[in-house]
Amino acid sequence: MTQVINRILNKWIIGPFTKFIKTGLSPEKLARSFALGICLGTMPVPGSTITCTIAAIALKLNFGAIQLINYMVAPLQLLLIYPLFKAGAVLTGSQIMSGTLEELTKKFRLDAWGALMDMGNTALAAVLIWLLISIPVGFILYKISLPIFMRISHKNNAEDMV
Repeated sequence: MTQVINRILNKWIIGPFTKFIKTGLSPEKLARSFALGICLGTMPVPGSTITCTIAAIALKLNFGAIQLINYMVAPLQLLLIYPLFKAGAVLTGSQIMSGTLEELTKKFRLDAWGALMDMGNTALAAVLIWLLISIPVGFILYKISLPIFMRISHKNNAEDMV
């Protein structure tokens, strides 16, 4: 079992990042791309690809690395949407997330504009909650991943010299 997990980690996570390092990407920029890709990739509203692109351009990060991580965490984004929206509804006092899909559809039929505004306020609150969580998580991810990418970089530099 451990061999299977190691093989998956090496093929799908360590391997691609080793290739980024071999292209000359610094461990610092790779760690920033990694942390931002995870944080932005779990944003509870659509548009993480665009926000990752903007972050890569604005912060001069590796576009491929940040998008790779963004796509890798897409299942996590789907898992987090509901709890973040539920927390947003609690924060705003909204009832939009309570009940069944049929009841939600009925709310939209009765008052589409009101339901849309309620959903928008809930989404905004969900994004604010995500932001409050993702800032410290991003910092921690950066601090954890930097030594790992530095070790991979030093290992590759040592192999290149041999």
